[in-house]
Amino acid sequence: MPILGINLEKCSNCQACIRDCPTRNFSMDETQNRVVFNESNCILCGHCISVCPESAIRYKDMNDEVLEFEETQDSSNFISYEAISKLFRAKRSIRQYKNEKVPEESIKKVINSMSYAPTGANMRTLKCLILSSKEKINQLTDSIIDVLESPDTRARFKSSRVKGYDPIFYNAPHVLIIYSKNPWDTRNSTIAITYGMISAETLGLGSCWIGYAHGILAEYPNIRTKFTGIETYVLGVMTLGYPAVKYFRAPPRPPVPVREEK
Repeated sequence: MPILGINLEKCSNCQACIRDCPTRNFSMDETQNRVVFNESNCILCGHCISVCPESAIRYKDMNDEVLEFEETQDSSNFISYEAISKLFRAKRSIRQYKNEKVPEESIKKVINSMSYAPTGANMRTLKCLILSSKEKINQLTDSIIDVLESPDTRARFKSSRVKGYDPIFYNAPHVLIIYSKNPWDTRNSTIAITYGMISAETLGLGSCWIGYAHGILAEYPNIRTKFTGIETYVLGVMTLGYPAVKYFRAPPRPPVPVREEK
């Protein structure tokens, strides 16, 4: 059990863990006049580790290091709204890539950022398959095109293939496939991929969500197992690489309609 309990020598009985734990695993023992921990419903979210001012929560084997802040967490000190808003607006879905592999360290950074995405009940069952072989990506592309429902789309895509263009993965050097044994991870994967795409931008990388591949791999288990070895649920597919295109402005987007009740 990664959360082991409370270091009583450090604990100041501030009860911050009691107030913040989403599954109410901390309580006040009135007879001992101290906070106690009950592991029965713990979902390993780590709120107790984050909120404890005395660093009194005992844990082990969480496969990551704690990120310490100088005082308390204040994300506005990391990045301003103006800066992150500009990043959100500047992010384009890239469909032109350089014929250049991304260093393994940069790919690891993109995937690592996905591990910090919020999930329902703190489920951490997502996995990622990286396809970096041009031959394997081409084979998967052709298999996807072969089963497309629309004859016109199949013909158009096959014509593109003859000309050396990949209309599924856009000649990207890497394809990331997010999968899980848990079908409830559908929304979690969407958030995780968004985290990965945004972090990719900060590394000078481009990405694109690939709906065709996602749909076919989810619907055709024979293609999924043959070309990816995945026997569970494919929940998202994205390309990754260095953009071979430059953009000079962000286009306008209509605002989200808002209805407020007071």
